[in-house]
Amino acid sequence: MLKANFKVLMFTLIFGVAVSFSGFASMVAFYVVEAGVNENMEITRQGIIWENAFLDVFFEAGHIVSNAPLLRLNSMPQGDLLRSVAYDVIDDRSGGIDFVIIALLDYSANSSSPRKVTFYVYNVVTREKVLEREVPGRTYRNAREEFDDLKSMARGLVPYVN
Repeated sequence: MLKANFKVLMFTLIFGVAVSFSGFASMVAFYVVEAGVNENMEITRQGIIWENAFLDVFFEAGHIVSNAPLLRLNSMPQGDLLRSVAYDVIDDRSGGIDFVIIALLDYSANSSSPRKVTFYVYNVVTREKVLEREVPGRTYRNAREEFDDLKSMARGLVPYVN
């Protein structure tokens, strides 16, 4: 009888710990959109760096993360950003996504780095825009400095997905 109670207690403890940890993690999807790039323009490394910075930061913060392929547009999207990038809230909601973060990199004509970046955080469950934040583009001395700065910006978005 003591062994049976011990097994039940251990099972309950393990189950409780697993449930409590999963309650803190949000599922977050990232979309990096490069606007103002033409089809002939070489693929930039900024989009990939942004994606990696977001994935690192949110994974380290305990969230479940995913991303979509980089989207390239000839011009800045007009109107509702989610519709402009053909985002389907219903698909992500049924897939268990809680939040969507879009980094819109705005390139000026023939520039190799974005002139500004706008972050959008959407709550998929409530279908609300939680945050819109714009930051000016920057020039970096090296790739490490750039990656560290992007991770710092991404950390500023973590509180909005809790």
